[in-house]
Amino acid sequence: MKKIIYFLFAIFCTGIFSISYGAIKITPTILELDTTSARGNYLTSSFSVQGGENETIRFKVYPEYFKISQTGTMEILEQAEASDNLIKNARFVPNEFTLQNGNIQKVRLTIADVNSLPDGESRMVLFLEDVAAKELFLPSGNRNVQTKLIVKTRVGIPVYVDKGHFVKCAKIEQFDIKQSEKDINLALKILSEGNSKVRCSGKAQIIRNKKLIGEYPIKNNVAGANSFLITNEQIPLNDISENGDYTLRLIINYKDEKGRLKSLIKENKFTVDNKQSI
Repeated sequence: MKKIIYFLFAIFCTGIFSISYGAIKITPTILELDTTSARGNYLTSSFSVQGGENETIRFKVYPEYFKISQTGTMEILEQAEASDNLIKNARFVPNEFTLQNGNIQKVRLTIADVNSLPDGESRMVLFLEDVAAKELFLPSGNRNVQTKLIVKTRVGIPVYVDKGHFVKCAKIEQFDIKQSEKDINLALKILSEGNSKVRCSGKAQIIRNKKLIGEYPIKNNVAGANSFLITNEQIPLNDISENGDYTLRLIINYKDEKGRLKSLIKENKFTVDNKQSI
């Protein structure tokens, strides 16, 4: 008698750009709206879902409330009565559909009664989850053991609405470096002081005697409204060839509520004394 080992595999994704996971493509993968474009007491938007050419899959659509965690991830919450919970204002069609032969399904979203929303950001995530899980049998080195992989797909599309007087404002509260022989570990805390999230990107520069030695991208991240973001970055030291004192300059960019690019700049000193002379 064969023994079957089960594994449950779920795909969960959120993002900014058009992406595909397996045979599923979502465009766009995030919806960001504001009431300045509203012609009445409502907002409308949509996203498209496409499956594989030789695949049939049925999805159900349902919303959940979330907040952005202090590490920039999505934290699903049960606080249905939260004032910034967008679910109570959301209407979407269809709430269940089947994808066949690579056809595209558009899901239409209406945010009703936007006047009832608080000033600032409200949010939710719309999940697309396949109704029937797929079963895949995997080869095993043991003929008496069979491995079954149960695949269930769940894709999340975050929805944000900014209403009324909303503010996107950030500052660097903490910028510490811990140095090793090969790299610098950068510990960063960014405060989001407004009532709407801040999307951050940027770069770190190594400078000596006003000369740029190396420049490295900082990963994109999000600081939640009225919250903060804690992140760590590793900056390599392989561009440094001489011992001495250096400056690590951090440049963080974000856009404010009017779409203007803002830059936060901080510097920290460090010393390299482990380079072997030639």
